[in-house]
Amino acid sequence: MNSGWFDTEEDLSRNLGTNLRMGLTDAEALLAHTRFGDNLISQEKDVGPLTILLRQFTEPMVYVLAAATLTSFILGHALDAIVILCILLINASIGAFQELKAQRSIHALRTLSVPEARVIREGVVRRVSSSTVVPGDLLVVEAGDYITADARLTEAFGLGADEAPLTGESLPVEKSRQRVPPETPLADRCNMLHAGTAVVTGSGRAIVTATGMHSEIGQIAGLLNATTVKPTPLQERLAVVGQRLLYLGLMVIAIVIVLYYLRGESWGVILMSAIGLAVAAIPEGLPTVVTLALTLAVRRLTLRNAIVRNLASVETLGATDIICSDKTGTLTTGVMQVRDSFVLNPDLRREFLEAMVLCNNASLEHGGAGDPTERALMEYAAGEGVVVSDLISRCPRIHEWSFDSDRKRMSVAVRLGEELMLVTKGAPEAMVERCDLVPYEAERILAEVERLSASGKRLLAVGTRPGAIIAPADEVERGLHFLGLVALADPPKADTVAAIQACRSAGIKVVMITGDHPVTARAIARELGIIVPELLDEVLTGPELAALSSEELRQRVERTAVYARVAPAQKLRIVEALQESGHVVAMTGDGVNDAPALKQAQIGVAMGKAGTEVARQAASMVLTDDNFSTIVSGVEEGRAIYGNIKRTIQYLLSTNLAEILIVLGASVLGLPIPFTPLNLLWINLVTDGVPALALAAEPLDHGLLREGQRPSPRSFFDRPFLWELVLVALLIMVLVLLTYNAVLGTRPVAVARTFAFTLLVYATLLRSFSCRSEMRSYFELPLNFYHLGSVLVPIVLQLVLLELVFFRGIFQLAPLTWHEHLFLALIGAIPVTVVELIKIWRRI
Repeated sequence: MNSGWFDTEEDLSRNLGTNLRMGLTDAEALLAHTRFGDNLISQEKDVGPLTILLRQFTEPMVYVLAAATLTSFILGHALDAIVILCILLINASIGAFQELKAQRSIHALRTLSVPEARVIREGVVRRVSSSTVVPGDLLVVEAGDYITADARLTEAFGLGADEAPLTGESLPVEKSRQRVPPETPLADRCNMLHAGTAVVTGSGRAIVTATGMHSEIGQIAGLLNATTVKPTPLQERLAVVGQRLLYLGLMVIAIVIVLYYLRGESWGVILMSAIGLAVAAIPEGLPTVVTLALTLAVRRLTLRNAIVRNLASVETLGATDIICSDKTGTLTTGVMQVRDSFVLNPDLRREFLEAMVLCNNASLEHGGAGDPTERALMEYAAGEGVVVSDLISRCPRIHEWSFDSDRKRMSVAVRLGEELMLVTKGAPEAMVERCDLVPYEAERILAEVERLSASGKRLLAVGTRPGAIIAPADEVERGLHFLGLVALADPPKADTVAAIQACRSAGIKVVMITGDHPVTARAIARELGIIVPELLDEVLTGPELAALSSEELRQRVERTAVYARVAPAQKLRIVEALQESGHVVAMTGDGVNDAPALKQAQIGVAMGKAGTEVARQAASMVLTDDNFSTIVSGVEEGRAIYGNIKRTIQYLLSTNLAEILIVLGASVLGLPIPFTPLNLLWINLVTDGVPALALAAEPLDHGLLREGQRPSPRSFFDRPFLWELVLVALLIMVLVLLTYNAVLGTRPVAVARTFAFTLLVYATLLRSFSCRSEMRSYFELPLNFYHLGSVLVPIVLQLVLLELVFFRGIFQLAPLTWHEHLFLALIGAIPVTVVELIKIWRRI
């Protein structure tokens, strides 16, 4: 157990078998390494390409086609069998390709380990490989070091650590040797250093308490490995499509087999009818169409600064109704800035700004270095016109009294002409007690402190005193002249407020999950517009969340806008509670602490610039501009994809349902089989496959971010979808069967089959014109030349098929005259005309 934060140093050293001064011996280190293993994060094993390919053949619809292939071979229809087998292999290859691209094992936690660490062994400071660091080692750290393992501080000199990647805390955390209670949350363990974080100020020594998978980062890795990836809404909808088609197909196949058997047909005829129905029931071109639609959307999103690592994630964003966002680096810049200031005497503003520079250890050279708060003060003063380099050269520092958590102040003595001047900054309450103030000045200062604190900002006061002496800090920091207050915060990104408003307009709630203090988190949430009074206005802290049962949490999540001071496992629990309540959840983040929740959410969105590699690997989408507003583009693209795929599926299914009904109708009427399996494959792959590709690539429609346009997370099959699907299929069935029966009365079966086959081709192609939009008529839409081409190409191929003797023999068809082609095209236009008239009638 990693309990180093609440044990005494003596108990800890005794339990770990180490010496607080000399460290471990080489023999002890070797023994500990044998016991605890390498200081590394265990990795998941990748699933091999062959396994992924074989997994594609486990779908029930694949079993149906496989049975059709085998039966065709047995009955001597080798060509039919080969074509169906090729389709199976192509679709499996497409599915395997998608899964291989989507699969990203979470190995990036290894990159957080530094190649070397400094440890004390046998009383000597040594550099060792970070993988050989063991519990009991004494780490030696200073500003700029990355921490290789969890460790308890035994010495701390002005030590501050950047823990944002682990806890989400935007400010550097002051560290000390102070022992803390066992129940202390991760973000408040001031006496601990954690693997994957960095030292930004000061120096110190620490006993290693946990390495590898036992460290806090290791436990996060364990959460990642234990996280099950939920299917996306698109995958769930397509599963529903496949399931319903399979049930319908099997039911009709059973009916046809019984009817043909009762009529005394041979088993060869019966089985070929069953194969034809199996082919008719399955939209073989659907995997290709869906992949193309998603790939085009991925390409468009890349141009809008979003890289999609999982194709289905594009459409998932369109179905999202809650975005859980990390604060630091996602909603905010992740960089401290001066947001407000107060100067007691406006005439002394210049002195106020110069004091910020002089009592400061940061540097603006080479992109800036030092404590983020001090860097923010330096940048603010420089932005207000202070020439930093000139001021520092004019007022050289003579002495420094470093900040400590007891005094809550930092002071420097600088030479100003012939005398020394004291410049001090610190917490307002610690500064006021050391300044010479009259009552009304103290009241003004306290009022400003209350005003600025209410907005969750970090406050610092600045003061000076001429005639400094070199003496203990308690003697020097007296009789200060109060100059002013400065308020610092991690500000929202420029476009975030507008993006959150756009999400709300689209029916999407945005909630903030952060390791920050609840007061700070609430203030930022108000500024961003996340908190909506009486709808989404509660703030829940990590300790409060830990006390809730799963049922209580599910009730609270509906009203909670901000989760503050939460641990990584709690972020995961929040996402799970929202999913159990029926929400489609997107999680955004950039830190190690966000990774489990990023993986658990239906779609994880990571920051590409400031984000950790762990977060990027756990996410489905990476924002290259680190801009929350880019997610709005993803939502728009996702809803466009939903619409395109829904209309494409309706187009394909209306053809499949028509084919099933035609074969069923012919069986009931006692007519010969209207189509061969190859006829149906031609229609499913060529006739409706090519226009389906164009429909899947239809340009973005307007109004996609209206709340009413948010897709259903479960199924495409709403009432209008089913109504139009059944209407079109019935119309095509009636027209084809009437034509087929009429021709059978006067001409051979091959000619009648050709009439039925060609009429179905024309009806299917013309039907695609009404599938470009759910509500608007084709004549109200802009011209789409890709769609026109996708209709003309199959028509040309159909004419070639019927003109060449070789193909007519394979497909068992007969030639048609041009007049017959024109007649069938006119009849085939009836279904699309009916649908277009209904659209116009609805809008009158």
